[in-house]
Amino acid sequence: MNESYYHSRKLRGRDSCPNCHCHHCNKERKRIHEGNENNTSNTNTFNPIFNPSITVNISPEYTPAPIGVETVQYLTLAKEGKKVYTNNDALKQYGSSDILDPDTVSTLHLFVNGVLQPPSIYTVEEGILHLESSDLPPKDAPITLLFVMVKG
Repeated sequence: MNESYYHSRKLRGRDSCPNCHCHHCNKERKRIHEGNENNTSNTNTFNPIFNPSITVNISPEYTPAPIGVETVQYLTLAKEGKKVYTNNDALKQYGSSDILDPDTVSTLHLFVNGVLQPPSIYTVEEGILHLESSDLPPKDAPITLLFVMVKG
């Protein structure tokens, strides 16, 4: 059996002669190496393609005005069968504000018993909260009307 047949057929994929530098052994080493180069199952390296970067242009002449957010909340406890709540129902001892005019705030959210309510079940006017739903909160359930004002 000649050397080329022995190296190319019998030992394909194995390096039986690590010190051999004949044409056939070198060709086989190169084939094995190139075959494994793009095979992810044979490698334990991670080479990410995506390299995120953020470029920030800073101009020493311009300083942006700070943006601020202020929140205020109206707090009360639900009363059985009650649909309309006013500033008089506020729990001032817990830091409750009055019910603000919706046109003076950026957004507002109603929470009943800690659950955010959809805007379709309530309306707000300055000093008045109307619950429009027929399903009213249980007695003593906390009602929180959160007002958010974005400034700047």
